[in-house]
Amino acid sequence: MNYKKPASVLLGSAAVTAMLLTPATAASAQTGTTQTSAATAAAKAATASARSATERDSIRCSKPTSKWANYSWGEGTTTATIYFNNRCSHKVSARIMFVRKGSAGDKVSKYRCMTVNAHTKGNKKFYAALYKPYSVARVSHC
Repeated sequence: MNYKKPASVLLGSAAVTAMLLTPATAASAQTGTTQTSAATAAAKAATASARSATERDSIRCSKPTSKWANYSWGEGTTTATIYFNNRCSHKVSARIMFVRKGSAGDKVSKYRCMTVNAHTKGNKKFYAALYKPYSVARVSHC
């Protein structure tokens, strides 16, 4: 049986890691497209992980019942942006629960309300320095 030497495997993975972590210079630009494709793959992986951090919630329409009002959000350092897409044929009012960042079991929370017109799509920014969006629930009116 032929066994690979562990040192060559470790050196190969270290070289790949070094290529991903070092910035492009004039000398490394001559190495070809392998570094460019590795950098592109790393950028795609970072984008995919950012997309998976986006949270979503939905509210079923009362007319027609097969449609939904969809919400998603992304949080910044001091603000949180709520993206909405109301596919209902009527206005939808939603109560958004914000939970304090870093709270474990007690879930210190505050609520904000927003009404979305029928067949509209857009976003709304909320100031939430210490809080992050947690869930969306239907209310009769704001």
